[in-house]
Amino acid sequence: MKKGLFLILCLIGFQSLGQTFHVSDTSALIVKTTNQSPAHWYIEVFSDLSVDTSLRWRATHFDNVPMEWEILMDDQTNSYSNVQVGDSADFDLLANQAFAKKLIIGAVLNGTPGHGICYFDVYDPEYPSFVQAISYEFIVTSTTNGLPDLNENSFLEWKDGFLKVKDGRDAHFEVVDLAGKTILENELTNQFECSALPKNQVFIIEVTLDNKQAIIKLFN
Repeated sequence: MKKGLFLILCLIGFQSLGQTFHVSDTSALIVKTTNQSPAHWYIEVFSDLSVDTSLRWRATHFDNVPMEWEILMDDQTNSYSNVQVGDSADFDLLANQAFAKKLIIGAVLNGTPGHGICYFDVYDPEYPSFVQAISYEFIVTSTTNGLPDLNENSFLEWKDGFLKVKDGRDAHFEVVDLAGKTILENELTNQFECSALPKNQVFIIEVTLDNKQAIIKLFN
């Protein structure tokens, strides 16, 4: 009995020392057009302690982020421009606050569309054994409404109300709304009927064919 109680107390003590915070979500989806710069959103951080503490964020890696974009971070303690992989900073996390701390990512787009993901670690530098990984996914297109233009080098074309693969091969079509909700996923086909989507809404269509990918923002 005593051994069991001791083990429980040890586990509680370990948790209190190691995990001093938690996040609302581990990922955020930011869907914008190139004229909505800087594109930004946030992930909330909550304290699990009754006293104020200090945490640290660190940029671990960026996937497919265009070199023209400038990544920003605002941890509501300080703001940082031109964030690069490996950059880090400490920020204050206050206890017993009515509002959560926000880690606000931003991207100055410089007129460049793209689909990139920024990955960060968040941890208490006093107890680095507990690390929370978070990510911010940017989907940025150059068109705001209607059927966006497809350049001559695209493997897709608009035809008779359908988005089609030019050479007739099957591709994976995935459709999400602006809230990040999946409308259709992993549909293997060579064409997609855009008119079948709900009206007066904006959707992101991501099409993957072999090692090629196209991302289209559609106002239906």
